[in-house]
Amino acid sequence: MADKNGKRNLKVVKPEYTLTYGVRLDPGTAPEQVHPHVPVALPDGTEGEMALHVINGSLEEIRRQLHESIDAYFEIYQERGE
Repeated sequence: MADKNGKRNLKVVKPEYTLTYGVRLDPGTAPEQVHPHVPVALPDGTEGEMALHVINGSLEEIRRQLHESIDAYFEIYQERGE
């Protein structure tokens, strides 16, 4: 469509995503090398799975590592051009 000056109005459509996550804070420590996979219902109705990750430490250490992990996660998608 063109506006009154004859310029085209284009709408940039960005892809939409669903981020599935869960967070739980428990006292004590757990093995960090174990990454069990749990089933998840995907937006299209199919079932997938995702890995659970464990971070041990003080509240501040856990917060810092979680932020670093989230940043790294999104960098992967930016590098892929998504």
